[in-house]
Amino acid sequence: MQNKITKTQILKACIQKQQELVDSFKEREAEIHKDAYSQNESDSQTEDRKADKLEVLNAIGNELIFADQELNYLNSMNVMEESKIVESGAVVVTDQITFFISVSSEKVEVDGEVFFGISTNAPIYASMKDLKKGSSFQYNETKYVIEDLY
Repeated sequence: MQNKITKTQILKACIQKQQELVDSFKEREAEIHKDAYSQNESDSQTEDRKADKLEVLNAIGNELIFADQELNYLNSMNVMEESKIVESGAVVVTDQITFFISVSSEKVEVDGEVFFGISTNAPIYASMKDLKKGSSFQYNETKYVIEDLY
């Protein structure tokens, strides 16, 4: 990376992506809720379909709760201090990919650079926890070298 992307920029992009996920779950939940309680079918059809839809609604509700908790965690993160070790809030630049230790997320792009959010509960995090710049670690037969850490 020539111009280092700040942790604040990465965090902002992660928050935006997580907010989009929360909004998507809310929309799906509202659609299914509306559909589950519409009365267009006979009583026997309605009972079976309503039960299925309520099960899906419950699953989406649980996913929404989890996504919202992760959004709250992101919003509470303090990324102002530079990390010297791999810890929550650190950006870990390896020879393979760049990680942002926060919550598990799909890739996030900031100014053309790609970052992968990983949680401190992720198995790969356990392989790199507390390591410093210049250290290496292995996960699933792939060796990573920490080229930068901030």
